Amino acid sequence: MIRVGFDCSAVDPTFKSHAQRGIGRYVSRLISAFECCHSSEVSLSYFDHQSLSRNGVADRVISAIPRGRTHLRQHLLHPSRLNEGALKDCSLLHYPAHMDAPAWTSKPYVLTVLDLIPHLLSELYRANKPSWRFRAARMLEVQAIRNATILLAISEATARDIVRVLNVPREKIVVTPLGVDSAFLDVQLLRRSKSVEWSAQLRGRLGIPTSRPIILYVGGHDERKNVGVIIEITKRAIDAAAGIGLEPPVLVLAGRVSAAAEQARLDSSLARFSMSRDTISLGYVSEADLQALYAESALFLFPTLYEGFGLPALEAMAGGLPVVSSNTSSLPEVVGEAGVLFDPNDVDAGVRGVVSILKESEVSRFLSQAGPARAALFTWERTAKLTEQAYLQADLLLKEKLSRREVKQGDSVRESQAGG
Repeated sequence: MIRVGFDCSAVDPTFKSHAQRGIGRYVSRLISAFECCHSSEVSLSYFDHQSLSRNGVADRVISAIPRGRTHLRQHLLHPSRLNEGALKDCSLLHYPAHMDAPAWTSKPYVLTVLDLIPHLLSELYRANKPSWRFRAARMLEVQAIRNATILLAISEATARDIVRVLNVPREKIVVTPLGVDSAFLDVQLLRRSKSVEWSAQLRGRLGIPTSRPIILYVGGHDERKNVGVIIEITKRAIDAAAGIGLEPPVLVLAGRVSAAAEQARLDSSLARFSMSRDTISLGYVSEADLQALYAESALFLFPTLYEGFGLPALEAMAGGLPVVSSNTSSLPEVVGEAGVLFDPNDVDAGVRGVVSILKESEVSRFLSQAGPARAALFTWERTAKLTEQAYLQADLLLKEKLSRREVKQGDSVRESQAGG
């Protein structure tokens, strides 16, 4: 049996950069799936990489340093504590978020690469950080990826990017697509059975106009999410709806705005397209409200520039919500033919996709039926099974490496004895 230490820090609600985004959902669902259908060949222990490097004299010294504290804890202090407590008996670790792994460690590990966004869209992200810090973070990140025994990629697109951008051998990568909760598949039932009173109560509580169809976006507000394009497409869809006698849609944004720069970009786009009165920005919403929004909305708009997987689009599809999504990165393999795909730089194409759903009931009905069928192919049980298979693959590679080393050492000893 192989003993694996699994980093569960992403489920800590105070770790908002993870817990309130797709990373948190991935980790929490993977843990649940492990507990539900656990392999007898794998024994799991859980640790929090944040608390692991807290406390002690070294941590107090790092706390006094004005900058770079996170990196110092992660890449210097953290590795020194991987042979303590429950981790002492673990022969393998799993970091389910590549940005959390130390660049060097004596203990072998499996690493999930969620995406290579800062490497592929570096011009968008470098502007927000001093260049030396950006370069240092990327260098350490790449080192951690290359030092992993096995890499998990959450989509084929991400696997291809790892090979192309970082020159990692494809045989070192295992693709473990994410899954969708059964609760989101149940949303399609609510979508069909909801009452007028239920809809009015939901909209009233969230401040959404009663009769207008909802264009929904769920996700973060960083540059790659293309929120400005979401706003522009919605503005033009409102104008198009007025021209053909349809009720004008309203834009609902669900997702945490995590930085002042993101809020400034959002405010600027709303002002530029005169969309402030036609947009409801909810921030982070609860699981129950998220499912209710999927049931109540007319369509899901997702013109992102890049996604490692695209979990929000999958969850929207699971609930029977028609999806209009970009055709980049992993989204074609997730959405397939169960959504409208378009070039995220082609606003006209995005408008056509949105308006086709607003005015053509046949298109909307087809996508509402195709979405859940497509989403049902993606299960967390499958994700967990593939992940545990990757642990066993990593264990086999480590044993083969040890065997080769022992053979080499034996040959060296025999040569030395022969020479003596």
